[in-house]
Amino acid sequence: MKKRGILSVLLIVVMTMLCGCGGMSAEDAQSYLKSVLDASYKGEFGTYIEWTKSTQEEAKKLYDANIDVAMQESGLESLGLSEELTANYRQLFEDTINLVKYEVGEAEETGDKEYTIHVTLEPFVGYVGIQEEAEAVIQEEMKNLTEIPDQATINEMYYQKRYDMMAERAASPEYGDAVTVEVTVKPDSQGVYFIDQSDMTALDEALFVMD
Repeated sequence: MKKRGILSVLLIVVMTMLCGCGGMSAEDAQSYLKSVLDASYKGEFGTYIEWTKSTQEEAKKLYDANIDVAMQESGLESLGLSEELTANYRQLFEDTINLVKYEVGEAEETGDKEYTIHVTLEPFVGYVGIQEEAEAVIQEEMKNLTEIPDQATINEMYYQKRYDMMAERAASPEYGDAVTVEVTVKPDSQGVYFIDQSDMTALDEALFVMD
């Protein structure tokens, strides 16, 4: 059975849309970063909309794009799974994103109008080892079958079992030791502030510990 790293793909479709031009204080930089994280992970758009001058609909579209990326990169949609199971996974991905724990520290000016902020987070570790566990269960169940099912049936069995395990763990989330990730808020050549994609990726990878 081919292994797929489900939810190793929660790379944020960056919601760091450029905020208003002009000077930004340390407090502003901290608020801006927190608004980006709250919008990206928790679907809380209030402050983010204020900073980016975007609409609720635009912010929600970007948030939904995160789930789209997770679904596309997981490969689930190409496995021929039932519509119900596919929809369940999409909801589970969103529920998992909402489980993040982070605290945005104070911003420190480290360059010309550039700020460095340390984000302390507790990585979600609930899905570690789940791939092997699901495979072991399905392999054991298949030993008792008198007829080997086709690949589509095997896929449905495996991913249903994996979903059940993931949903159970998401309901009682477990977290690892706190870690700190450094994020920079800085202006571009036009003086418009933004957060670099690489910083968002580093945050995302630290928030979710997978197989």
